[in-house]
Amino acid sequence: MKVLFVASEADGLVKSGGLADVARALPVELIKDNVDVKLLIPCYRPLIAQDYPVVADSVSVQVNMWDKFGCRFRKTELDGLTVYLLEHNVYFDREGMYDDGNQAYEDNGLRYALLCQAAFSLCETLDWFPDVFHCNDWQTALLPFYLREHRQFDARFNQAKTVLTIHNGAYQGYVPKHYLTNMGIHERFFTDAVFESYDQINLMKGGLIFSDHVNAVSPGYKDELLADETSHGLGYFFRSIQDKFSGIINGCDYGQWNPEVDHALPANYSAEDLSGKTTCKTALQQEMGLPINPDIPLLGNISRLVDQKGYNLLIPAMRELLSQQDVQIIVLGSGDPVITADLHSLQHQFPDKFAFYKGYSVDLSHRIEAGSDIYLMPSIFEPCGLNQIYSLRYGTLPVIRKTGGLKDTVKSLALNSSNWKTATGFGFEEQTPEACLKAMKQALKVYLEKPERFKHMQLTAMAKDFSWETAVKPYLKLYKELTD
Repeated sequence: MKVLFVASEADGLVKSGGLADVARALPVELIKDNVDVKLLIPCYRPLIAQDYPVVADSVSVQVNMWDKFGCRFRKTELDGLTVYLLEHNVYFDREGMYDDGNQAYEDNGLRYALLCQAAFSLCETLDWFPDVFHCNDWQTALLPFYLREHRQFDARFNQAKTVLTIHNGAYQGYVPKHYLTNMGIHERFFTDAVFESYDQINLMKGGLIFSDHVNAVSPGYKDELLADETSHGLGYFFRSIQDKFSGIINGCDYGQWNPEVDHALPANYSAEDLSGKTTCKTALQQEMGLPINPDIPLLGNISRLVDQKGYNLLIPAMRELLSQQDVQIIVLGSGDPVITADLHSLQHQFPDKFAFYKGYSVDLSHRIEAGSDIYLMPSIFEPCGLNQIYSLRYGTLPVIRKTGGLKDTVKSLALNSSNWKTATGFGFEEQTPEACLKAMKQALKVYLEKPERFKHMQLTAMAKDFSWETAVKPYLKLYKELTD
């Protein structure tokens, strides 16, 4: 089985979100199952600076009937996975991957059209032709269209199948319609049934139509994409492809997220001996400038500061909780300036209870996961989510909103606690600060009043297995079904 994985980012090279984690971890796991996998991503500015070896110079990539782009392919490795980097400096030697820090690049459609067409050029260069092109999100959603329309008479590709994974359906790749011809899309495809949406090109929508299979990154998120109110406006189109649409839960890289061997922690710990977790807690309190007290409940949150992550629920709930109870809360993140200002305001109002680190630190994120007692993840929607899975392994019980991948991975404690022997966290459904606060108070009540029950839930959570070794199996089955 030969698979070309095409993505816009990959952990260990360039990363903005969970897509990068999957683009690295899933191919690496596939290799262990004897799949011949290669990964293609753009060669962005930080990667150009690395000067990776050039494996093909002066490759001509054709995007439409007349435009050919001079490109190079560079090559590197991640955990035994061969990664090819598409170098075209006009498009990829820029300040940011998708935007300049303020707004998306207007020519994003052309940039990622080049990536999709370059996938075929790479195969020709290597004389290696995959059974499956595995595409990811809007950036590579044009590839199935190009395979079906531009390469339909090319015998080298006509057995190939396409899989499109939806990591976040809210980002659909809207492109001004005047780019149609430049992107090699005939105007007959600019209809509501294919690419047209609000008089613009919608790349994800076209990808749904032309892919051989589409999958969401959790069964729960798949169900939400089928419902109008939670489908980001594409419910009708997801329902129209139900026969080729599935939900496959993401895996977790326990090689990087394991409290027993985590190098970022001041002390390691395991389910057999949780004492190191207390050391992590007091060290975190000290690091964040909070009063050191191992008995006070410590709640953590690590996230991009965007509306999707539920800060309209969490910030009022945290303010209420900080006013009422003796707790500490630590937040790590960056993003929306309004959310940032609200978090700074909480820090100013409750300096001994609330700590906010603006920005991102990989090591600090590990220490927050380990040092917190409770993890806060009240997302409005969450395709899969990884931090709740990390939290489970670190014995940090999550408070979630029951949505998408969160409800697939966390078993919430019932209001009457009847399922405490199997529960791994706390949850709520309503999109209100009151519901969020109620779930946080439920978690604190168990922590303070039923410590043995809380510990039992921690051990249950730590025993959960969301490894890629398990998560890869549905993908292997899917590839086999598509190519048999």
